Amino acid sequence: MMTQSNIEEVSAKCHSPSCKKGSSDSLLLCSACKKIRYCSRDCQKQNWKDHKLFCKHVTSNGESSASLDCAVYYEKIAVHDPKVQALASEICLPLPSSGSRGGINMPLRRLVVTGKDVPENLTLFFGQDKDGFSPTHTAIRHEILLRPPPGSPMDVMARSMKFDQNCPPWTPREASEEEVKEIESIRAMQETIRRHMGSRGVEDVTSNDMRAILVNNFGNRWAEMLQTYTTALNSMDRGVRPPGIYD
Repeated sequence: MMTQSNIEEVSAKCHSPSCKKGSSDSLLLCSACKKIRYCSRDCQKQNWKDHKLFCKHVTSNGESSASLDCAVYYEKIAVHDPKVQALASEICLPLPSSGSRGGINMPLRRLVVTGKDVPENLTLFFGQDKDGFSPTHTAIRHEILLRPPPGSPMDVMARSMKFDQNCPPWTPREASEEEVKEIESIRAMQETIRRHMGSRGVEDVTSNDMRAILVNNFGNRWAEMLQTYTTALNSMDRGVRPPGIYD
């Protein structure tokens, strides 16, 4: 649980990545945002290029960053926020370093698997661009609630990208009523795929099989069921065993 002491611990360190002094009792507080501390003027100057967007974000009460893309917000604003740093430390989430592009999949997944993906944390990490992060958040929620087995494309992807490296035990939030219905729909689609494939197994599903499954079972609704089909297929054991993934 993120506490005030966690935040204070983060705030008690010089914010410049190049600083080697670590914690100190005599840190200088940024006079503008009053959120970030440095051990010297030199460290403050060295970090200004990275700090200025976050500083402006704080001093403008978020107005300067309101239109930022969620990935840019995460990489340029959130990673400098002591609250984000404290929560990231709690859930063992490595934050992207200055100038790197971390993307939103890793932090979103870590928030989901630890049950920290509540609205205030999503805004804290990704800003106001809800349309930007919501589809990915929904997809990750489905994936975690489905718990794809080894051999499924979803599991292989997560392992190959090391999304769960050093991750705390999974404690995702319980599914909402809407999510329960969505998961049931995905599970039902998996059974439909299995019935169609029969003895061939799901390892060899082709695009022709996809068309047959969707059109024969859903008729004119086939297009609206395409995402459910994709999620269902990718969360099934399809015998995917790349070298080194399960060794």
